[in-house]
Amino acid sequence: MDEKRKYKRSKTDLKSEVHFDEGMTYSKSVDVSKGGLFISTPDPLEAGSEVSLSLQIPGEDPVDISGVVRWVRREEDDNNKAGMGIEFLDLSDVEIEKLKKIDNS
Repeated sequence: MDEKRKYKRSKTDLKSEVHFDEGMTYSKSVDVSKGGLFISTPDPLEAGSEVSLSLQIPGEDPVDISGVVRWVRREEDDNNKAGMGIEFLDLSDVEIEKLKKIDNS
């Protein structure tokens, strides 16, 4: 299978808050890139849902980013956790710089 990703992913274990119209949930980010992230959660939102994220990058203030759920995995197995892939929207230069620090955390 050809790799379709535009950006390098970093495996991580960041604490995240996902805010959406119906509420908020605490989750864990499993991997992150400049383009988006995968949130591990047993109750993913529907594809197309708009969210606000607050990422807890070690040594930094929380990073608040807007995003949209692009894909969902509802079933979990030994190799893949249930969750959702979220694409970042309209990142600022400051947010991009903070995301780059994840590789070093």
